[in-house]
Amino acid sequence: MSASICLPAYNEVRTIEATLTELSRLGPEVDEILVCLNGCTDGTEGVVEAFRGREPRLTVIESELGKNNAWNALVTRARNSRLVFTDADVRPAAGSISALLRALERAPHAAVAAAFEQPRGAPPPPLGTVIRLLTTSLGQDYISGRLYAIDRDRLGAVMAKRGLLREGTLPQLPVDLVTEDSWLTALVAGDALVVVPEAPIHFEVDSMADVVRALARNAAAREQIRSSYPELYRRDDARVLSVRTAPRILMNRLSSAPGPGAVARGLGGMALRAALHRALGRQIGAQRDRILADVYAGRGGRVMATSGRLPSKGG
Repeated sequence: MSASICLPAYNEVRTIEATLTELSRLGPEVDEILVCLNGCTDGTEGVVEAFRGREPRLTVIESELGKNNAWNALVTRARNSRLVFTDADVRPAAGSISALLRALERAPHAAVAAAFEQPRGAPPPPLGTVIRLLTTSLGQDYISGRLYAIDRDRLGAVMAKRGLLREGTLPQLPVDLVTEDSWLTALVAGDALVVVPEAPIHFEVDSMADVVRALARNAAAREQIRSSYPELYRRDDARVLSVRTAPRILMNRLSSAPGPGAVARGLGGMALRAALHRALGRQIGAQRDRILADVYAGRGGRVMATSGRLPSKGG
């Protein structure tokens, strides 16, 4: 089954050509590459238009500012039911997109297949060691907005079942979400979500401030779900790492970092995150509240672009 690549782009002039170059190397399983420009002001449009002359599968569309608006426009325009969403600064590792699509094929109830996050790069020790621990998980039961695939029909059916849209219509996100990945994770928790260790996505963390911003952004997203989507919040609160996925994720981590140290780092990261939340709770809370205030004031598009996203790299 053919798939469409869906690429929301906001002011990505420095990275989008490299990303498109990588995507253009994908095989016939991808017959469409869609780029949605949402409020770009830095010349991204010119780079994409120039690239279109070299890639016949590339189509450019536009939406209002904000990743949620771009997501909705991409879902509406795509010709295929299998859609792979990737950020414009991400170069997926070789085989990652194929692995996501295979996971959807193998799991008949899965609406979303999520790439597996792995931190990479940091300042020298000891600060770098602490940062890597803070951003390393023993396992993953959530969607990373950097890279994931959806089955549009299955996702629409899940949303209809939850009363979020009319049955038989295309899935659409609420445009005021702090993060689309947290909301989707809460929506599809359980059999409708599969995490794919064979589809790694790396991200870079340069400072402790990066970690705090990301924690604040995640906290804001969770608070928004709790207050605005209580039914989804209760589902999200009850989810546990899939017994099918956890062993594969653990084996993947052990194979990339052999020995008991891999497990120790995962557990150490969990403990450090808890300690950081206690030590910097006021700072994280203040940033969380600013993010929520911007969203509730109608500035959600800006929030999606600026509120703590960490630099991403593939490979």
